[in-house]
Amino acid sequence: MTEHTRRLIELGFMRELPPQVNGPGRPRVPLEVVPDAAYTLGLRVHPDHLVGVLMRLDGSEVRRFTLPFDPSGDPVEQLSQACEPVLADPASGPKVRGIGLALPGVIDPAAGSLRLSPRLGWTGLPLRPLLGARLPVPVLIDNDTRASTTAELLFGTGRDHDDFLVLAIGDGVGMGIVLGRRVHRGPDGVAGEFGHVPIGPDGPACVCGRRGCLDAYLATYALANEAQARGLTGAGLTLPDLVRLAERDAPGIRDLLAERGAILGRAVAGVVNVLAVRALTVIGESHVLWPFLEPGFRPAVEGGVLSALDINVRRWDDSAHARGAASLALATIVASR
Repeated sequence: MTEHTRRLIELGFMRELPPQVNGPGRPRVPLEVVPDAAYTLGLRVHPDHLVGVLMRLDGSEVRRFTLPFDPSGDPVEQLSQACEPVLADPASGPKVRGIGLALPGVIDPAAGSLRLSPRLGWTGLPLRPLLGARLPVPVLIDNDTRASTTAELLFGTGRDHDDFLVLAIGDGVGMGIVLGRRVHRGPDGVAGEFGHVPIGPDGPACVCGRRGCLDAYLATYALANEAQARGLTGAGLTLPDLVRLAERDAPGIRDLLAERGAILGRAVAGVVNVLAVRALTVIGESHVLWPFLEPGFRPAVEGGVLSALDINVRRWDDSAHARGAASLALATIVASR
């Protein structure tokens, strides 16, 4: 038994089960997590609402909630007010050991600062120090894709793989990277900006100001713009509109999505070959397009990778990044004990 394991047992986070005798030698003493010994609270920040998840040590949910959110208002006040009822509840408050925030944008987790979030309209916001001054438990923040990648490491793909990728398809394209059972963040927190991998110098304009980024081919706005440019739809196409058109096989829509799936597949194959990972998990709001991206994606990946790749698609709901935020807090707090 390691010193870290002994410490978790002393804290009541783990417990020993009856010894198991399997032949000669010392009996084996199994361990298990004590789910209700501690909780973490995760918040996913969306441009018009917050989703919160209160989570046990084993990853199961105690409860979830949704609240309105206005990014043009005071973010610290709104986020603090979202946490305070949970912390004040005598049934849950004393057990909450940490709070995680999952946000869209470029995050510096070490400094606890949001560097840039075009979706929220925020720049240079030191959220963790500001919230830490308001809340009685540690606060962790990270990019929403990396937060969900932490959940995959603890409770999903990480159960079978030490090295894997998480492909997030939403308003843009992101990637979580796990190597040696550690989520890779980079020295300044910008690792995983997969959407800005350059695909073609003469490609469509990207919101970052460059041309030909992967986002400019795969983001929802990019697919809508291309469908309109090809004369397949009118202006103002939304993600649900695109799904409905693909489902009823409207002319040209499935071909467009398969083409863009192939572009995505070739980009993923490049990362897989560089990092030598064997598993990929697909998440994100736009995973509903996966049945129409996959016919192009899978042949492109399989034709481009040097080794077989295990591909899984996670069912998505609006609380997924909040569960990732709670996992972020859990991983950090347990590791520090």
